[in-house]
Amino acid sequence: MKNLLSRSALNVILLGVLVIHMVPIAVIFFNALRTNENVRRALLSFPESVQFDNFVSAWTTGNFLVAFINTLVIGGGTVGVVLVVNVLAAYALTKLPVLGRDFFIGYFVVAIAVPSFAIVVPVYFGLSALGLVNSKLGIIIVYAAIFMPFSLLLMRSYFMGVPRDLEEAALIDGCSELGALLRITLPLARPIIVTVVLIVFVHVYNEFLFANVLLQGDDARTVALSFYKFVGRFTEDTATISASAVIALAPMLALYFLTQRRFVEGMAAGGLKG
Repeated sequence: MKNLLSRSALNVILLGVLVIHMVPIAVIFFNALRTNENVRRALLSFPESVQFDNFVSAWTTGNFLVAFINTLVIGGGTVGVVLVVNVLAAYALTKLPVLGRDFFIGYFVVAIAVPSFAIVVPVYFGLSALGLVNSKLGIIIVYAAIFMPFSLLLMRSYFMGVPRDLEEAALIDGCSELGALLRITLPLARPIIVTVVLIVFVHVYNEFLFANVLLQGDDARTVALSFYKFVGRFTEDTATISASAVIALAPMLALYFLTQRRFVEGMAAGGLKG
């Protein structure tokens, strides 16, 4: 009986959390299908007639095609840099006798605690001196540095659970350390790699502070920045703003529903192996 009550209470709490998160999304979606006049009369209401013109107007006026391309390029570049560097670093910190290993691990732990707003000014002046402001390369370098510490520690915790005996067997058979990493460790680490890819890409997609400071041209904006600029220009057109919000949310919602099982499995496996 006690277990049944506990499960019922947990279900009620989870249902409440679901409602809190879903109601704003539902309001945005319904308002995106209404006229602006209807939204002004009643913010919370079902659409009287479906208005797909709001999406067309938001897509063209907000220049979202360019924003999505920029986000894919920046996100893909950041994910690539983070994966290459972190796989090699995590393998070295886990499997090899690296001098100062504890120092590096402590350094990355401290790096996670540094707030982004504390470094945005020196980062801007540093990239400005290098001529990398308003460039995809500059923002990729910044994002890779920001997301690398957490991803490295997460990947290292997973690598610790891969038996060293497997890699040593590969070394005996003639593999180098790099060959053992590529042929033994990486195939076993596929769940955590997928998890790191999702975490980094979603953070890049949603990141606003550095994008707003470093990407100043219309042709360089990401989705988050384009949505912000769009809202600033059309503050009175709630229906079109809601449509632009749906456009910005849709890819992440689709990505979540398609990969939620792999993401949870990777996080759980990384925690258990760590």
